[in-house]
Amino acid sequence: METLINNMKKKSMFIILVFMILFSFAFVSAQPPFQTSAIADKSILIESPVIETITANQDFSFHAHLHNSSDGRLLPYSSIDFCLIHIYSPENGDHLIETNMSQNGNGIDWEYKVLGGNFTEINKQYAGYIYCQTNTTGDLRGGYFEFGFDVTKNGTLLNSSESLIYFILAFGVLLLFGLSFFFMIYTPYANEVNEKGAIIKITKLKYVKLALILLTWVLFTWLLNILIGLSDNFVSLTMYYGFFGFMFDIMNSLALPLGIVIFVISIFEIVRDANIMGNIKKFGSAYK
Repeated sequence: METLINNMKKKSMFIILVFMILFSFAFVSAQPPFQTSAIADKSILIESPVIETITANQDFSFHAHLHNSSDGRLLPYSSIDFCLIHIYSPENGDHLIETNMSQNGNGIDWEYKVLGGNFTEINKQYAGYIYCQTNTTGDLRGGYFEFGFDVTKNGTLLNSSESLIYFILAFGVLLLFGLSFFFMIYTPYANEVNEKGAIIKITKLKYVKLALILLTWVLFTWLLNILIGLSDNFVSLTMYYGFFGFMFDIMNSLALPLGIVIFVISIFEIVRDANIMGNIKKFGSAYK
C-alpha cells in the first residue's frame, strides 16, 4: 500500500510539472484595437473595432470611423450620404440585418445596435458588411468593410494555447478522479472480525474511505465544470453542453448535503468505535 501511494505521488508531481511547463509557454496573441478596410484611390477608408466574439442573445453595437483615403482625415457626418450595415446568417447566408447606420452624436462614430435575438446560433461564425458613400462635392466616393465574428455562450473563444491548457487540466482532473474513485472502492470500511463474528480490531481506514467519497464527488463536479467550458468553445462538443450543465447542477447542489451526511456518519462511527475499543480492551473482542 505504501509503495502504491509513493508511486501515486511521483505521478502526480510529474503531471503538475508538465502542466506548469506548458502553461509557461502559453500565450495570447494581441490583436490590434481597430481593423481597417483596404485603401484605394478616391475611396472612403472605414475603420472598425476588432470583433472576435459576441455573447449569444445579447445586444451588440457596431461602430465605424470614416476617413479620407488620400490624407487620413476623419470625414464629418455632413460629408457622408449614407452608411449601410449588413449582418448575414451563419446557417443560410440570409440577411439578418440590412439597414442604415446612424450617427453617434460624438462627431466621429457611425453605429448600429443589433438586438440579441439575431445572435442565437451558438459557436457559429457570422459575417458582416459595412458600405459608406459620399457625393457631396460631386466627386463620388465609396468604401466597404467586410468582417466576421463568432457567437458563443459567454462571449469568449479559446485560442490554441488556452485549449491545450483546458485539455491538460481535464486530463489531470480525470486522472485524480480515477485514482480517488479506485481507492474509495478498495479502501476497507468494516472492522476486522474473528471466525465467530466478534470484532477484534478497529479499521481506521474507514475514515479515509469517507473522506475519499467526498473528494471523489468534488473531483467529478470539477471535471464536469471543465467539460462545460470545453463544450462551450468547441463545435464538436456543443451537443453535450446541456448534459454537462445538467449533471454539474445536480452534483453541485448535492455536494453540501453529502458533506453533512458524511460528517454525521463520521461522528457516529467515532462514538461507536470508541465503545467497541473499550470492550476489546476489557474482553479481547466486541460484538457489533
